[in-house]
Amino acid sequence: MGLKGGYPMDIRIILTVVAGFLFLFALFPYIFAIIRGETKPSKATWIIWGTIDIIVLSGMYFEDSVNGQIVGATIGAWTIVIFSIKYGTSGWTKTDKFCFGGAVLGIILWQIFNDPILGIVTSSIVALIGSVPTFVSTWKDPTKENKIAWTMFWVSCICTIFIIPKWDIANALQPIVFFTVESVMMYLLFINPRFR
Repeated sequence: MGLKGGYPMDIRIILTVVAGFLFLFALFPYIFAIIRGETKPSKATWIIWGTIDIIVLSGMYFEDSVNGQIVGATIGAWTIVIFSIKYGTSGWTKTDKFCFGGAVLGIILWQIFNDPILGIVTSSIVALIGSVPTFVSTWKDPTKENKIAWTMFWVSCICTIFIIPKWDIANALQPIVFFTVESVMMYLLFINPRFR
């Protein structure tokens, strides 16, 4: 039994698999809300998030730092893209265009400098900035978001943070960005002083 990142390897494997499945299973409440007409996902937004996840996953693959959470997030984002084609809304907001441009910039930088870290960094920054409209919307009306889904996303983040094998960009940036986004959402959904 080897050690990597301070944890026995079998525990790391179990937690990364749990993190990936939690991220995937958290999408079920969201998908049911889409089918029931309670949520209308933006096609553009989910295509962008799916693209960003692919860039980060690819960069992590080339750096040998893939974890279950980014795999689950990528599969999940493209699953929502499929549902958004039938049930979602069309159109591109300014934020969508900015995020798409950031994703393209990440790919270009990666190709020019032959450095997957640039793709990971650029895409992670864009994902963080791209979450701001969701934060604002949730601040105004937390009932538009599913608490169960976001709690599962957050637990997935906890699992992934605990098993970061190396505190470098390739291994730690994606889990830290995801943890930051989900933690803000947990605050907005459960502690939000506007609705206490």
